[in-house]
Amino acid sequence: MRALDAVDFSALPGQIHALVGENGAGKTTLMRVLYGALDVTSGTVLLDGNEVSMPNSAAAIARGIGMVSQHYSIIPALTTLDNLMLGAEPSFALDRKAATERAEALAKQMGFSFRWTDKAEALSPASAQKLEILKLLWREARIMILDEPTAMLSPLDADALYGSLKRLANEGATIIVVTHRLPEVFEFCDQVTVLRGGKLITTQPVPELTPATLAELIVGRPVEIPSLPESHPGKELLSVREIQVKGDRGDDALKSVSFDLHAGEVVGIAGVDGNGQKELFEALMGLRDVYSGEVFLGGIPITDAAPVKRLEGGFRLIPEDRHHEGVIEEWSLTDNVGLGLQNQPPIADRGRLDRGALERTASAVAERFRTKHGGLDQPMASLSGGNQQRFVAARAISGEPKVVLAFQPARGLDLAGIADVYAALRDVSRSGGGVLVVSYDLEELLTHCDRVIVLCHGHLAEPDADAARDRGAIGRLMVGVGE
Repeated sequence: MRALDAVDFSALPGQIHALVGENGAGKTTLMRVLYGALDVTSGTVLLDGNEVSMPNSAAAIARGIGMVSQHYSIIPALTTLDNLMLGAEPSFALDRKAATERAEALAKQMGFSFRWTDKAEALSPASAQKLEILKLLWREARIMILDEPTAMLSPLDADALYGSLKRLANEGATIIVVTHRLPEVFEFCDQVTVLRGGKLITTQPVPELTPATLAELIVGRPVEIPSLPESHPGKELLSVREIQVKGDRGDDALKSVSFDLHAGEVVGIAGVDGNGQKELFEALMGLRDVYSGEVFLGGIPITDAAPVKRLEGGFRLIPEDRHHEGVIEEWSLTDNVGLGLQNQPPIADRGRLDRGALERTASAVAERFRTKHGGLDQPMASLSGGNQQRFVAARAISGEPKVVLAFQPARGLDLAGIADVYAALRDVSRSGGGVLVVSYDLEELLTHCDRVIVLCHGHLAEPDADAARDRGAIGRLMVGVGE
């Protein structure tokens, strides 16, 4: 199977060029070719009109090409300055004063601010992303590739980042952004290239397209923009009252957090990564102690209930990290479908595992979101990341759950996959359940959730009624600015 099939791609200096497409379209493969991380079977790479060979990333960096992947290469134990220079130190005899002066000049050029002697572990996601961009400038990159650069940023930080990228483009840099966020394409990008199934579909100036047209080019068929159904909340399902929860370092990760989730609701939790979302879901699942406050399910206190009791009570989880919290990759799809549910019907019959029921459940779960697999007896590791996410999400909404805690439920999914998952979560709410969604994509929450609440530094806030769907107002709450 060809990952890329005779794809032509070109990007011009002075522009921000978006690269979009569904899962498996070939976007990352193409960028890795340009960055020297993958060899081409056929075809050529031209730089300034001249054919060049890019046998590895070092060769690409030497030619002024840099790439920032979705997963930052920041080493927490090193200082910010050391992370900036790592792998591109000016000389064997390091002049830290001169290095700091150069780093400060680059940061000032971009409007960034860093404490160069602080450990990088203290960096926020937005600051880590800015540092990754500075690393490209430190290496004097003039062609910059960024893969999902705003995936964990607040709207304010995302806007600021694109402002910095626009300044670089105005100074002659070539900026290539791989993104699934179509509003960013239309607001910030000059050109857009669409890949589908490893083939080039089109490259066009962004002003010549509409969101509906671009979505159709990505998917290959007309895409209906979902309209949010009118919400009819029912009885109080999950009640959280003044809970306080410690983080891994003993700090207060949640500070007197209170909210209600009603039957029939899909409620989104917005916030920059690391503001208490993980600790909240772990506390609700009974995986982390609540040292103050109470949690109720249908009016019954469950603050001290074990995770198995919560599962029996109808809790289900789409975890943040499916690899470590959602699946056992060496196990088959069939065995994975029973994780956490092995003692409950229909999988268990009078305390004994019913293998036939397990296999039927696995088949239904795989079919729910059209998970592509080579057989239910194959190991979970044989599936792509997107298909693993489909399987984990479908498992969580199987049966009749009362409360679904969905942490980045559409992570790594394309437009069709996102629509499928949120339609299923909506079905849970229509059936009398409640859904709590954490996502770092505010547009996703505004599109699919009945209301959005915000976690910032462990505090929970909700926008005023007249600003309930105001991107700017919610974005300000996400960074603690308020209205």
